[in-house]
Amino acid sequence: MAVLLNSLGMLEMVYSKCNIEISRYYDERLADPALLPLGDRLREQLQSDIKAVLNVENNENLMQSDPWGLESIRLRNIYVEPLNMLQAELLYRTRQSETPPVELEEALMVTIAGIAAGMRNTG
Repeated sequence: MAVLLNSLGMLEMVYSKCNIEISRYYDERLADPALLPLGDRLREQLQSDIKAVLNVENNENLMQSDPWGLESIRLRNIYVEPLNMLQAELLYRTRQSETPPVELEEALMVTIAGIAAGMRNTG
C-alpha cells in the first residue's frame, strides 16, 4: 500500500508541474499545424489521468495532502513559466534563421538550464 501511495504522490507532483497552456503555446508556436490535434489529444489524456489519480485518492486537488510541496511548485512556477515562454520564442526565432546569432543560441541555452533546474525535485 505504501508503494502505491508513494507512486500516486509522485504522479501528483509531476502533474502539478504540468501547465497545459504553456504546452499549447509551444504547439502553436513550434509544431506543424497538422500535428496540433495530437497535442490536443495528449492534453486531454493528461486531464483524464489527473482525474483518475484524484478519484483514486478521493481528493479534489492535486497534492492536497502535501500543501508545502504544492506551495513549492507554485513558487517555482513563477520563475519557470516565463522561461518556458521565452524558450518557445527563442526556438521559433532559431528555426527562422539559417545561421542563428550566437546570442540567440546562448539565450536558448540559458532557458534550457533554467527550466531544467526548476524542474528538479527539491525535497
